[in-house]
Amino acid sequence: MQKNLRKSLCYSLLCIGISLFFAGCTQNISDLTSPQFAISQPVYKSNEENNHCQIGGVYFDFYNKAEVCVTHLEIRMNVYDRGTGKNAFTGCGSIISQNDLIIKSGEKRQLCVSLDKYITVVSRNGYFIDQFYVSLIEYEDGRVWKDSFGLYATSSGE
Repeated sequence: MQKNLRKSLCYSLLCIGISLFFAGCTQNISDLTSPQFAISQPVYKSNEENNHCQIGGVYFDFYNKAEVCVTHLEIRMNVYDRGTGKNAFTGCGSIISQNDLIIKSGEKRQLCVSLDKYITVVSRNGYFIDQFYVSLIEYEDGRVWKDSFGLYATSSGE
């Protein structure tokens, strides 16, 4: 009986510890309580549709709602072949894009994440973008916002 009580107590403490750990890890935000940006759904376009990339890229709108300039963005996403539904690029699961740029407070800008370095065989069916999110923003005043788990993720919606 005492052995079962001890196991139950250890299990309860473990569950509480895990809950507290994840509650503290959901976001790493300096002085920000919610995202200070908005993004549109990502859309894959080939170079025939938009010539920003040589082969193709993922386009989206980014709106800076913060009172200061954005100086760096990190974008994460998964890309799947629309025809097969499988991972689009061999040996590459999640794509991470680092971008140094200036987006002023209140500014909306169309951005593109080039897929040129990943595409070895162009899919006739195009690509489906899933788990697309801004994982890190650095601001002009030194603040950093992080979404380590993709809590604010979107997809191409198809």
